[in-house]
Amino acid sequence: MSKRKIIISVLILVVAAAAVYSYKEFTRTNKDLRYVKPQVTIEADSLIREFTVNDSVADHKYRNKIIAVHGMVKGIDSADGQYTIAMGDTNILSSLRFSMDTSSAIKAAAVQRGMSITVKGAITGFKKDETGLLGDDIEFNRCVIQQE
Repeated sequence: MSKRKIIISVLILVVAAAAVYSYKEFTRTNKDLRYVKPQVTIEADSLIREFTVNDSVADHKYRNKIIAVHGMVKGIDSADGQYTIAMGDTNILSSLRFSMDTSSAIKAAAVQRGMSITVKGAITGFKKDETGLLGDDIEFNRCVIQQE
């Protein structure tokens, strides 16, 4: 084989590998959390307390994990078919905010304030209230209501 044919063959293999990788990345989707077992199960008040005491340690402990949180619903917001459930103790301002997956829209619509539910999701951030007037928020995304 000539040197030119080897170079052309290698280039074709590199382009083919790049095309396959690009296609896989472009069509990649998130796992449906309804069927994923949570890595951590915790009560809402305990999770809020951990983040309030030391948010960097709690963030390191729970980041990139699927967490099932059980607690009381403080409120529910709906906009354009997207639901956000706030959970935690009604006596404190801090809360957990679950952005619900579209696959859970029907279940989320049935949730009412004061209900006790379990929600699975992934932590995406922590908003610390520096003023002390609004309370801290721990945010989750891709959330689903877990069957009790």
